[in-house]
Amino acid sequence: MHELSISLKTIDLVSAQAKSHNVNKVVAITLSVGALSCIEPEALMTGLEFASRETVAEGAKFNIEMVPATATCLDCGKHNDVKSHMDACSHCGSHQLQIETGEELKVKHIEVE
Repeated sequence: MHELSISLKTIDLVSAQAKSHNVNKVVAITLSVGALSCIEPEALMTGLEFASRETVAEGAKFNIEMVPATATCLDCGKHNDVKSHMDACSHCGSHQLQIETGEELKVKHIEVE
């Protein structure tokens, strides 16, 4: 379950930011997770709850915003919504797609007391 290691790193990052801004309590964290990131949202939530124990983020509300996957075809230049890395261009059938969104994992917001 790589979501646990991601969760631990996320809480480390949030804790470091809280410390650098003299914050004692994080009440909410919003993450942007790409549809192609291979991250299972429910497993990530469980990992975040575990990783936040005994930190400034203990008891925080975790929000996960899924980012749809989009790509640009390198052959015809058209934009595509994609479901996997194996998709073909919906306009010309080419498999030469450059992923634009959908692979990211970002801490979007940290809400503090």
